Amino acid sequence: MKNEVIDWYIKTRPTYKRLSAKIEALLSEVFEMENISYHIITSRTKTIESVRGKISKDKYDNPKEQIQDFAGIRIITYVEDEVAKISELIEKTFDIDHENSGNKSDDLGLDKVGYKSVHYIAHLDKSRLKLPEYKQYENKCFEIQVRTILQHTWAEIEHDRSYKYTGKLPTDIGRRFKLLAGMLEMADREFNNISNDIDAISENTAISAEKGDYNIPISSTTLTTFLSTKFSSVLGGEPIIFSDRDGILVGEMERFGLKTLDDFNKIIPDDFNKTLKFLNEKARLSDFGLVRRVLMINDYNKYFSIAKDDGFTVWTSYDDGESKFFKHYGVDWDDIEDKYGVMLTD
Repeated sequence: MKNEVIDWYIKTRPTYKRLSAKIEALLSEVFEMENISYHIITSRTKTIESVRGKISKDKYDNPKEQIQDFAGIRIITYVEDEVAKISELIEKTFDIDHENSGNKSDDLGLDKVGYKSVHYIAHLDKSRLKLPEYKQYENKCFEIQVRTILQHTWAEIEHDRSYKYTGKLPTDIGRRFKLLAGMLEMADREFNNISNDIDAISENTAISAEKGDYNIPISSTTLTTFLSTKFSSVLGGEPIIFSDRDGILVGEMERFGLKTLDDFNKIIPDDFNKTLKFLNEKARLSDFGLVRRVLMINDYNKYFSIAKDDGFTVWTSYDDGESKFFKHYGVDWDDIEDKYGVMLTD
């Protein structure tokens, strides 16, 4: 029977390989449509050698039906909350074999740490199987694993190292291994909490900005939300382009003497939104572009002598629109070039 199963799988494997790729592509599209963030999606099809090794253990009466992971998809998320959102979408998108699916962390018990992952055994739903391109996958199941980056790290290390021992790990190594797993689990939860806290700060900043309350400390998060709210009419409803990942812009604002969003809001000219239209290019309205323009038209000597980051040396887009914009506010670029050596390019 074992040879018969292998012969069957050699013939059938190409179909499972196509199925794996189809599910990966389908999930990518679903996540994009639902604006769900994730780290990566990968797919794989069991190798012939892997199947041969699996059926050699004599634990299957009918391997063709009992082995449910010939096709497999793995989704790696950044934080735990994304696992829940993705799991919900998976359950809506496919027919789930709930009896053979579950959350591995539920099996650990209160006194255990270790491998965590959400596993689904799924089939394509009936409506999709009616389509000609999916008909060939009828009665074929696939496995979907969902886990965070840190959960994936633990699982890969455990699989590579722990399984190399034929018996129980030595007590001291086993204890250290479990302690490390606990630390990873705690780190995973803390990353998730931090992510939620950042989202809360952004949401609260947006609410305060709409009410005109800007007494909020400047950070990359609060600044980006403030700019998106303050200049929503100019941006056409699109969020501001965030690029201050190293805190360079916030550093410039601090050196300029700005501590809160209210400090910054007070130096934005009343006609700033109107004059931004000189530029005629939404792509330029990043956090850097907006803030630096405000600082320079407020006091360009102060900006270039005290606040400017050393890495900002050239204003590369000084075209007719830029010229009109800065002339409107009395910014003398000849003076800037003479005093600070900032060369402009046309």
